[in-house]
Amino acid sequence: MAQIYGDEGRRVSRRSAVEYRKEIDIEECEEVYPPKEDTFLLLETLSVTPGERALEMGCGTGLISCHLARAGAALTAADVNPKAVQCTRANLERNDLPGTVVESDLFANVPGSFDLIVFNPPYLSVEEDGLLEKAWAGGREGVDVLVPFLTGGRERLSPGGRIVLLLSSEMGQGALDGALRSFSRRRLGSRRYFFEELWVEELRPL
Repeated sequence: MAQIYGDEGRRVSRRSAVEYRKEIDIEECEEVYPPKEDTFLLLETLSVTPGERALEMGCGTGLISCHLARAGAALTAADVNPKAVQCTRANLERNDLPGTVVESDLFANVPGSFDLIVFNPPYLSVEEDGLLEKAWAGGREGVDVLVPFLTGGRERLSPGGRIVLLLSSEMGQGALDGALRSFSRRRLGSRRYFFEELWVEELRPL
């Protein structure tokens, strides 16, 4: 684990980038949102200190969860879709990685507090009821899931904790800015496609 020294010579842990590892074997599952461009953009912006308590909300297949666990985070993963819970749990086991996986509508069944909360929220401006469709349907402005997530996320962050969030130009920007007004924001990365821009922000409560 990398170390840096503070002003008084005290050793302080430094976060390391979570690198994509081809050797991590991720099996996709029926009715579970598969890894796509947004998943990999979010992954490449992450950093973690071994031992940090990390939560991936909306874990899907568990690709990000597996990489967080491989980087040494104390992992909890959650998804409202029971098939995604099974899929993430199976992929952790397949790669002999530790972690707790729970079925939960946002934070309802998630215990504890976290140093890092990661979320690729549903953001398309549609409303759908199916389990798979809930992985991308964010309501009329694309923030119907994001708003309650941020409320719960603030309460579950440890002191000094952070939220790392994927965002899209498909979201209503006025609604998005309103949802994020109580956080400091730092952009970690972005990627533009012919139909939208995706970017990742690190949020800390003001």
